[in-house]
Amino acid sequence: MSRAVQPFKGAAVAVVAVLVCHLILSAGYAAARAQKRADPDGGSWRSDEIHLVTFVLGILLVMPLLLWAGMRILGERDNYLLIILGSLFWLVGAGFNLSHLQYTPGAHLPVPLLAGMVAVGALLAPASRLFR
Repeated sequence: MSRAVQPFKGAAVAVVAVLVCHLILSAGYAAARAQKRADPDGGSWRSDEIHLVTFVLGILLVMPLLLWAGMRILGERDNYLLIILGSLFWLVGAGFNLSHLQYTPGAHLPVPLLAGMVAVGALLAPASRLFR
């Protein structure tokens, strides 16, 4: 029973992780744009700091943490393949589309990237058992 449910658990955890990371990126870059509009001369480093914190949180730190914690909450252990490859997929996919989020108000990451991340979660959750 547990093996049949693993892809759904992986997909559910990936959906939550993608949603949270996308919200961090959207809100962070909106705040950076607002700061840039408030100080167009660039006398403040605040906009650059917001960009850096948004990138580190939304791309590098939160995704692996949510993938790990989500699978642990759902009772799955040793999902290192999901955590590592899922985070790498997010880093590459979201990283290539970051300029669109940074400079376009109201922009979102492409739907194929988001759907692909959910598919990666569904495929890698049961594959992690192969390496135990």
